[in-house]
Amino acid sequence: MPQTGTFIAKMPQKEGQPQMVLAVTVEGDRVAAYACNNSNDEAWFFGTQQNGSMNLTSKYQDTLQASFDGKNLTTTLTMNDVTYTGTAEPAAAPAGIYTATAGNARATWIVMADQSVVGVTSPNSKNDREVIDQINAQQQAFKDKVRQARLQRQLEQSAQLNTSNFTSTLNGTTVTAVQVTGNMTSPPSFG
Repeated sequence: MPQTGTFIAKMPQKEGQPQMVLAVTVEGDRVAAYACNNSNDEAWFFGTQQNGSMNLTSKYQDTLQASFDGKNLTTTLTMNDVTYTGTAEPAAAPAGIYTATAGNARATWIVMADQSVVGVTSPNSKNDREVIDQINAQQQAFKDKVRQARLQRQLEQSAQLNTSNFTSTLNGTTVTAVQVTGNMTSPPSFG
């Protein structure tokens, strides 16, 4: 596994769902990954890799398994009980995961190797964080409650991200996206 790197996969459509895009960024043994469908769903993963292998779980109990074959990551992503498999190829900068906040809103984008962009916006990400923290405190019936909370979120496609200066508009405010690295341990938080 390279010391640092970004890998991106466009996962084949499954069961009538929109196409899922996955980006994985590695910094040493630390990993941050983000998947979204460019419409209304996303998942964040944070953790570690060991010898090119990772097995990560999101706050919503989505799973990401990946292994490095010397060039690419072979990936298995499960979100909302739908499993996507694919190959995440290395992608040079500025490809990667970018995120920005304005007020309680958060937008996240995946910039692909060809500089095309996919992403979603959460208009009340602070509320998502509070709900997740409460649910994590109650391990019993965790999966059912989390899935319902996920269905009630109101995600929408993010505004276009300008990849020349990584600016966009979020809730009428011009924001500058910061690149997500493997050293991050969670999405941006709100005070």
